[in-house]
Amino acid sequence: MEDLFSPVLNCIHIPRQVFSTSSNQGTIADSGTTLACLADEAYDAFISAITNTVSQTVRPVLSKGNQCYLITSSVAEIFPQISLNFAGGASMILNPQDYLVQQNSIGGAAVWCIGFQKTQGQEITILGDLVLKDKIFVYDLVNQRIGWTNYDCSYQCLCKC
Repeated sequence: MEDLFSPVLNCIHIPRQVFSTSSNQGTIADSGTTLACLADEAYDAFISAITNTVSQTVRPVLSKGNQCYLITSSVAEIFPQISLNFAGGASMILNPQDYLVQQNSIGGAAVWCIGFQKTQGQEITILGDLVLKDKIFVYDLVNQRIGWTNYDCSYQCLCKC
């Protein structure tokens, strides 16, 4: 079966086989899941790539086992966009607010945490609401495909079905 998903972060590639589709492995888009989950093998590479990219500007900290960062300026100015690349050439671009969650403040610095968790002992990747927000999805059941477009969900949807 064709590989469906492979994230790219500043040219850090996670091996496609991590996201191969099989009966116990693959990628799920699930707006009912709050955060996002990465397959075990991908999670550590993902966290390391982000931390290495921003470590000169922010202070990495762990909070309740989650990778977080103390930030005194805008996350959009510091953190990179992430491209989730899918089979067939489709890409979903994630801005920092699409993968970071603000927790609290410490001494005047905001604490932002990675909104991805490790799927312990599983090779499933789940793209939850954090990643899927501000997107409209289209399901093509006949051709067994999905598609999406960016949309500011704070506006009323005037979609026609």
